[in-house]
Amino acid sequence: MADEKGFQLAGNAPEIYEKVLVPLWMARWADALLELVKLKPGEVVLDVACGTGVSTRRTQQIVGNEGRVTGLDINAPMLAHARDLAASLPIEWIESDVSESGLDSNAFDAVISLHGYHYFPDKPAALAEIKRVLRHDGRLAFSIWAGHSPYTSAICSAVEKHISPEIAAKQRSQRQTPSADVLASHLSAANYRNVQVHKQTLEIRQPATREFAPLHLGSMPIAAAFNALSEDQKERLICDVEEALREFEKGEELIYPDSVNVAVGYK
Repeated sequence: MADEKGFQLAGNAPEIYEKVLVPLWMARWADALLELVKLKPGEVVLDVACGTGVSTRRTQQIVGNEGRVTGLDINAPMLAHARDLAASLPIEWIESDVSESGLDSNAFDAVISLHGYHYFPDKPAALAEIKRVLRHDGRLAFSIWAGHSPYTSAICSAVEKHISPEIAAKQRSQRQTPSADVLASHLSAANYRNVQVHKQTLEIRQPATREFAPLHLGSMPIAAAFNALSEDQKERLICDVEEALREFEKGEELIYPDSVNVAVGYK
């Protein structure tokens, strides 16, 4: 769920992303983020890098009709899918770079972002723009991956072997994120107050690798490279991932820990 050019989905990838990754990964991380933010009914909230909108829709449920929610993303196909999924909800959707939102100053009680900050090419500018649109005492909270999980490590190794080091580097980059200390320093340098970084860990349960991995790779920015493999090449890639994850297999499921860092700061 990212803003900017680092995470661009095209074709039917946004639909696959919503059907495959959102229920198993993103919806759970959205709930964890929102539990930490403690939104209240009636608040006005901006969801930056909203992607297909799972965190945006959940935010709308919390703030209710008395509140107001805006979803912002630069990825037009993901934003279009978000609009379709939330057609009955009073959410405003904006296609924009986070650093140049054009939104009113002092307009939001809270700004959230689920796995978007990592992709902002100009992080100081993004933090300054978010601070501008926040009201006095408004809070920013964003979550990003705290490194690789056992599953994503296995996927990237197999992609490097069976596709290319360049494609693997693109996939790995999604998890090569700033440390907790670096995140805190970013917010402090942007003059946010009461800065904290919280580590959240969940037990991820997903279908067996043979079922899940092709769907996962088909929903990523590297989907075209994976789909270009022959069936034999895909089979060898999946077999390598299976072998690397044997210890996490539990019947028909793969169960493993995964973590994010959530950075929080106040205007």
